[in-house]
Amino acid sequence: MKRILWIFGFLLLSLSLPVNAAVPLDLAAESAILMDYTTGEILYQKNATIRKAPASTTKIVTALVALERGDLHQTILVSPTASKTEGSSIWLTSGEKHTLEDMLYGILLSSGNDAAVAVAENLAGTEEQFAEWMTEKARELGATSSTFKNSSGLPAEGHLTTARDLALITRYALHNPVFNAIVKTKQKAIAGPNHDGNRNLINHNKLLWRYEYTDGVKTGYTREAGRCLVASATRNGHRLITVVLNSKKMYEDTEALFEYGFNNFQLLNLISLQEKVAEVEVSSGIMSSVPVLANRPLTLLLPKGVESNLKVNLHIKSLLKAPVERMQEVGELEVELGEKIIDKIPVVTAFDVPKRSFWQKLLDWVKRLI
Repeated sequence: MKRILWIFGFLLLSLSLPVNAAVPLDLAAESAILMDYTTGEILYQKNATIRKAPASTTKIVTALVALERGDLHQTILVSPTASKTEGSSIWLTSGEKHTLEDMLYGILLSSGNDAAVAVAENLAGTEEQFAEWMTEKARELGATSSTFKNSSGLPAEGHLTTARDLALITRYALHNPVFNAIVKTKQKAIAGPNHDGNRNLINHNKLLWRYEYTDGVKTGYTREAGRCLVASATRNGHRLITVVLNSKKMYEDTEALFEYGFNNFQLLNLISLQEKVAEVEVSSGIMSSVPVLANRPLTLLLPKGVESNLKVNLHIKSLLKAPVERMQEVGELEVELGEKIIDKIPVVTAFDVPKRSFWQKLLDWVKRLI
């Protein structure tokens, strides 16, 4: 049985700006990528798989590993080594104690190398061991070209990643609500030395002020790596992730990537998880029909202007015979774009429908007589 779903009406959207994928982006960055947050699809890339020094964008991985292996309320004791870490700092002194949560703000907002080392030492014992955890986590997420030698992003032989890997890691990290909240924070006050007064941490990511849709993530700079930025922006519910490495115009490059993505692509959330898509008759059951659901969401990332060529067909059994089990597969949604099938989603029953017993059948017969 084949049906065309009611969601066609939803697909007739008021969309302008047809995609023109042939238009090149004039980026200053040596490496760059534009990724859709929801689907993980890559919308643009330039040298995205070339291994490069990431500078302080490294701290995305530092924070992610700390969140997964630590406790936000645990105490971080600052060692002499951490307090003397060179480069960007939140001016920690040896012997200071802070919560892991406050240190994460120091790492992600003010890019404190001292905070990154302190967290690594407290969680792993040594920064070297923590860096091994970082590399393990990256590989687990499919970022197989990444190797991390420290928690700060300071230059080190073999401390390398790619624009693609950073996008993959960031997409995963943004699903963590604490990480997601911190990287969009513009400023935060944490305790000063000996908890006397406050340190006011200002986010180094100026895109939070420059580009209204920005909601993260992390800047980086060393002489070796150049200017680097991993960023996230959301417009009308559509979230994108960008990475630019070694760019003399990192903010301009990032804005250009976001505008390209938002202007040329659309995210269509057509069917939510376990949304009812039809009702199927059931013979010999205690109920005459059962709702059927999509067993996963139907979300599509498409170039703007092609939605008129989109069709969603429902292929489903017209009649089921009891007993019917919950989540029993009874058909599929088939998504077509033009002449091409681009997705198939199984549809399943919403609940059990037991078979009618002899006595239930007898009762039904009596009711019909009456």
